[in-house]
Amino acid sequence: MLQSDLPMQRAGEILSKVLRRLDRPEAAQAWLTSAWPAIVGESLAMHARPLNCVGGCLELAADGRAWQQQIEAMRSELLERVNQSWGATLVHELKFVSPNRGAARPSRAVDNNYKPFIRRRHC
Repeated sequence: MLQSDLPMQRAGEILSKVLRRLDRPEAAQAWLTSAWPAIVGESLAMHARPLNCVGGCLELAADGRAWQQQIEAMRSELLERVNQSWGATLVHELKFVSPNRGAARPSRAVDNNYKPFIRRRHC
């Protein structure tokens, strides 16, 4: 682990402790959405995102069947990572839902990972 990673990791630990004390589902959802890339990694976070987390059930949307199958294969590891990052048992079940249901993907205007398709002009 790099020295520069330590302050961010400590900040994440402090934030999760504060949000756990709130004991509100929207606080856990907000934390999970912001911590998602750090928990699962940037590449997986680009293709799967948490939509809802209520009653220990984490609802995810994936960009296609192949990504869903990949996450299914990592189910127990993924649940363990989320709970470890949270510092307690936040989720015990993982469920896939349609990406159109729940929170929508961020608009392209605010999505820093969006890469627009550029057409070449024919001269």
